[in-house]
Amino acid sequence: MESGFQTYADDELVDAFKQGDAKAFEELVLRYKNSLYQYIFAMTRDAGAAEDLFQETFISFFKHADKYQARGKFKAWLFLAARNRTLNFFRDRDKLFSLDQTDDEGGDLLSALPDSSPTPAEALSGRETEEQIRRAALALPVRQREMIYLRQYFSFKEIAQMLQRPLGTVLADCHRAVKKMQILLAEEVSL
Repeated sequence: MESGFQTYADDELVDAFKQGDAKAFEELVLRYKNSLYQYIFAMTRDAGAAEDLFQETFISFFKHADKYQARGKFKAWLFLAARNRTLNFFRDRDKLFSLDQTDDEGGDLLSALPDSSPTPAEALSGRETEEQIRRAALALPVRQREMIYLRQYFSFKEIAQMLQRPLGTVLADCHRAVKKMQILLAEEVSL
């Protein structure tokens, strides 16, 4: 799709969308569809939930674009909105689902949970190392896992600003996450 907006900065696209140009909104979605979806999916590990949260993030922006103030930080705003929706997803899910519940037949719901083993496609693709890293990241506490995933897209300073945390705290969280991942990966290799 050739929209002519590829060279526009994010805030220019937002301004064009606010002035009624739907193609500017489409360009924003296209620009961030891969990285934002991957971030949400990495946090939720649920393709359906990730798709829903991705759509909800952009629908919210679509409805409330007039409230967005252009400061050259649309990407950070977008990821923060997605992060908040993801945290809400976990909070709401935890309220609705307890691991000690049973299904309609009285069976243990734990047996209905999907396992975290790689799919046949992953096994065939030869991505064993990537899978080990993914499993190690999933074993991290949510705050540390979030640091690992955000660091793929943002600098430490941008993460600190986005999360409204001191830079030193973000650096320490990232350092702890990396150290914990190193330990988890070493344990997995030794098995």
